[in-house]
Amino acid sequence: MRRNASRSATRTLLALALAASGLGTLALGPATAAPTAAPPAAPTAVTVENGQALTPPMGWNSWNTLGTAVTQQQVVQTIDFMVSRGLVAAGYNTVTIDDGWSLGHRDGQSADFAKTAEGAMQLYDANRNPVSGTDGTGLDVTSGHLVPDPARFPSRTVDGRTLNGIEYLSWYAHSKGMKLGLYATTTYTTCQGRPGSLGHESTDAADFVTWGVDFVKYDDCPYGPRIVGPDGHDYYTQGIGRELTRSIYARAQDFRRALDAASAAQNRPRVTFSISAQPVHTGVPYLLAADDPARTDPVVVAAGTPEREAPGYAPTGKWCGQVANLCRIGGDRGPDLDGVLYNGQLRTALEYPGNVRPGSWNDMDMLFAGWLSPYGVYGTTDTCLCHKPMTDDEARSEMSIVAMMASPFILGADLRTAADSRHTDQGVTWSTGVSDTALAMYKNTDVIAVNQDRLGKPATLVGAPPANSTAPLVLKRQLADGDTAVLLVNQDPSGWQYITRTFADLGLTGPGYTAKDLWTGATGTLTGAVGSWVPAHGVAFYRLKPLPATVPAAVVGDGRYHGISAGGTGGQALEVRGMCAAPDGSTTDINTWWDWHTSEQWKFSPNPDGTVRITNNCDTPTQVHGTLTGGNGTGSAAWVLNRWDPASPHQKWRVLQNTATGALIITNVATGLALNAPQAAPASAVVLSPSDPAAAGQAWTLLN
Repeated sequence: MRRNASRSATRTLLALALAASGLGTLALGPATAAPTAAPPAAPTAVTVENGQALTPPMGWNSWNTLGTAVTQQQVVQTIDFMVSRGLVAAGYNTVTIDDGWSLGHRDGQSADFAKTAEGAMQLYDANRNPVSGTDGTGLDVTSGHLVPDPARFPSRTVDGRTLNGIEYLSWYAHSKGMKLGLYATTTYTTCQGRPGSLGHESTDAADFVTWGVDFVKYDDCPYGPRIVGPDGHDYYTQGIGRELTRSIYARAQDFRRALDAASAAQNRPRVTFSISAQPVHTGVPYLLAADDPARTDPVVVAAGTPEREAPGYAPTGKWCGQVANLCRIGGDRGPDLDGVLYNGQLRTALEYPGNVRPGSWNDMDMLFAGWLSPYGVYGTTDTCLCHKPMTDDEARSEMSIVAMMASPFILGADLRTAADSRHTDQGVTWSTGVSDTALAMYKNTDVIAVNQDRLGKPATLVGAPPANSTAPLVLKRQLADGDTAVLLVNQDPSGWQYITRTFADLGLTGPGYTAKDLWTGATGTLTGAVGSWVPAHGVAFYRLKPLPATVPAAVVGDGRYHGISAGGTGGQALEVRGMCAAPDGSTTDINTWWDWHTSEQWKFSPNPDGTVRITNNCDTPTQVHGTLTGGNGTGSAAWVLNRWDPASPHQKWRVLQNTATGALIITNVATGLALNAPQAAPASAVVLSPSDPAAAGQAWTLLN
């Protein structure tokens, strides 16, 4: 629901409406007691079988940056930018025009329709006398078709055909390999006071399909006076006329079915359908029509209807997946990260996984990653906290959470060139165009792959809900290829946190995993836990892949010294560089294997914490059974120290064995990096490298 172009005003009105309806905690904040488990799955009734949105849709929406001032030229500029800057190639293929695109009247009238003091459409009785509509009666006397505002969406001629302003944009988007989305509502008026589609479903749906619209964002904006029932109960604002006698469930279903029928009649592809507002009202039970489908729908019935509420007004998470491809599960978000953290929409998304499957997705609202205030230069001419842009860490966090929850990637930033997105206010000129950093975030193929994973299962919360709004949280998501995505989230806006979870916490049963950091691209091997220091309002995002058929190595604890050779080195052995005469603190290399050289013999001893200590067989004045020790990062040397520190993770190793090849995989506990012989020449250094199962120098075989 978007009643005003101003973001701050929108959030204020929405909060008031939610508070009035008693649903505030569903959209804007935490409940008194957070749920500890998802509710049991409800029975499935009607499902969306339109073949659309088999993965979460990706694209752009005009509202966050352009509001009701959006124009045809701006949309063309956006399409051109998205194509030229690689966003379409990355999957962002839909541009959606939000509220405000039409005139204030249909073509059957010559002037805008009359409105009540509350901003609702004026309804009439059969004799054309005005009525309040609060008893569920009243006629909408408007007729005809919606008309694109010609001042902002002028008609164009293409190949000898005159296209209206929306039809032209559809043609233009399609010519660039993109799709067009358009806004409408279940109510008499849109949130910005234009004609809604209630009562005009067949006409509007047929027009949208004729115009080539591929995606419909369907909102819910029931204006009207407060309603006091016969029992004296104050229902607050609930709408008027048919908005009271037909549930939002039914009204949304009506339009989706009209779209399907129009597509079939015109032999065109079906339209992706998005319910863009969680109900902010509860309905008026005594006015709901006896034949409303929400009364008998098994999913709605199973969810239950509280006293003084009407069926079909429950949170969209309970029923929307039967009606629409996208289901908004919360109110409008702003550019603050809190909107997608646990006390925002993340908690709601976790509560309703039943909506999520190929063809149906919980929608956490448009992304604010990369968004800059169009109202002024933040910190200079615009100091409203409600317009403060996200930091890069916050932008990555927002995208990561949305990706994990399989929510649509709908960008809300200004996707135009710096010149096209220039503004001037109070003598200051600035551009709201996105930065190269933001573009790189949008196009991160690893993050997109998690969002678009074909298995279609959303993330779950690891462990108990966070104790407070700054406590860290961890999400995990099972992926189609057997990988596991793990997200560590620092909800604290002001300080770093170390966040870690064991394999047992994560439900991982394998002995080891390769891990890729999806934002930095770094890789490594994990053998017991996932953990990282995470910046304020930041994330660490990993994709874990089971190591190939590994078991704890048989050499661990056998009490013997072994020579080990790196693959690709022609059988050369790991040794102390300089042999046993080398000084304490010498590095390691590979060299010709001699079974009597004690500098090439190593014992693998188990530590109480499950790690392994690796020591050589030297016993000289300078080398006394030195401990293999890892360096501090990629490319650092593996060296040998006579000193053993049980508290140092650099002196501890994970040693796994490939059951197919028998090769050892040796990983340093401190860094997660693998012991590697990257060069085959004798005396080449042995170093630490990111884990790579294909790297021959990381596969060590026993020589004795």
